[in-house]
Amino acid sequence: MEAIRKVRKAFAGQFMQPHFYRGADVEEALIGSGIDYAEDGIYCRLSADGYMDCTDWHGPFSTIDQAADCLIETYAD
Repeated sequence: MEAIRKVRKAFAGQFMQPHFYRGADVEEALIGSGIDYAEDGIYCRLSADGYMDCTDWHGPFSTIDQAADCLIETYAD
């Protein structure tokens, strides 16, 4: 879970924070976004708690580490 530590560090103190979900938990949102849906896939995005601000969905990934690496590569400074 080294990627999780890296993603927390990469977005520490930022307005938008990383969030990870299992496909079955956010099925409706994923299908509505047009992204490929996998029930057991891992999905991620950055979002601001309490606000509607968020990035596009990314996934499906096989592991949380892969999802975390995607967020770092895509959005981290």
